[in-house]
Amino acid sequence: METPDVHVPHVHSKRRRRGREGIPQWLELAVAVTALITSISSIVLAIGNGKAMDRLIKANSIPYLAGGFSDANPQGAEVISLDLFNQGVGPAHEKSLKVSVDGHYVRSMKEFYAALLGPAAVSGPQPFAHEMVKNGVKTRFVAAGQQQMIFRIPKTADNAQLWDRLQATEDRWSVAFCYCSVFDECWQVPNKWAEPQPVKECRRDEPNEFQP
Repeated sequence: METPDVHVPHVHSKRRRRGREGIPQWLELAVAVTALITSISSIVLAIGNGKAMDRLIKANSIPYLAGGFSDANPQGAEVISLDLFNQGVGPAHEKSLKVSVDGHYVRSMKEFYAALLGPAAVSGPQPFAHEMVKNGVKTRFVAAGQQQMIFRIPKTADNAQLWDRLQATEDRWSVAFCYCSVFDECWQVPNKWAEPQPVKECRRDEPNEFQP
């Protein structure tokens, strides 16, 4: 005698689906999303801190180069000089230096003297040849708080008359230069009265560069 088929009705479980080890899947998903958000936040904070640190390092490495002529040294002695002073907090790499007289560039001490004292002054031996000290390198590196001499002409008993003539023309001289930081941030100073102006790079003007 055949046994009749008995259909057992399907009972829907009211229990939520559980993942591994009985943890609800929604909780696993929430933990994963939280971990992802935390990781992204950490990366964003790290990038932000890195940029802030980079700006701080650059701010602590900014040079401020000033240049000009003087007719006396700190000790009070009469000395005509051209110097570069780094008044910033980082080193400065001077890459270009130009000297002008009455708006026209001079490229050497001979041209400098001729423009100020007349051609006759350089027709014979160069003026101040024995007294002058000069720094004839092509470019100069000036540490923070330091200075670089371009040239110096001390007044002596033998050159006093010519020295006075040269000193009287001081308002006709000017100097322009360009320098960069160790991070290749650059500034141009177009004349001795101007403040440094940011530029993309320093470009040498070889036909007009001054080398004493």
